Amino acid sequence: MHMKFIYYLLLPALLTGLCQQKAQAQLVLQRQVTASIGGSGLAGNILIQYTVGEPVITTFSAGTTLLAQGFHQPELPPLDPGADPIKNYILFPNPAATTVKVQFELLTASGVLFRLINSAGQQMYQQFQQYGPGQVIIAVPVNRFAAGVYTVMLNINGKVFFEKLIIQ
Repeated sequence: MHMKFIYYLLLPALLTGLCQQKAQAQLVLQRQVTASIGGSGLAGNILIQYTVGEPVITTFSAGTTLLAQGFHQPELPPLDPGADPIKNYILFPNPAATTVKVQFELLTASGVLFRLINSAGQQMYQQFQQYGPGQVIIAVPVNRFAAGVYTVMLNINGKVFFEKLIIQ
């Protein structure tokens, strides 16, 4: 009976102490190289990463600016969670014969990159333009492309949207 009494006193005190501890989390971006062949290693206090076909290069950074070359991008820029730069995104007509249109509402002034990619992964068309906030319509003539299934890629400030397009 005496032990149960001690547990009843000790357990709430222990739980109260645990609940008052502040949780600490840290986001750590791991540098990595993804390729069919390559590697990484330390030389003194310098981290060297490489892939075959890419010369060993130095990544320069100053403040918030990071300069890297080639396919080796050591870190991804942070995106606000759940913040889409557009709404009401639609691709029409689909299937298309002469012209396809992408329509959306841009929430902030942004650079918009439109790409049309064929089923072999080749970029067939690219258009970049700065737009202010509001309704945007991008019209692209598709009558010069062979009939088939294509992918429309829309990149708005690092947020990428994909949509299948059938060209007749």
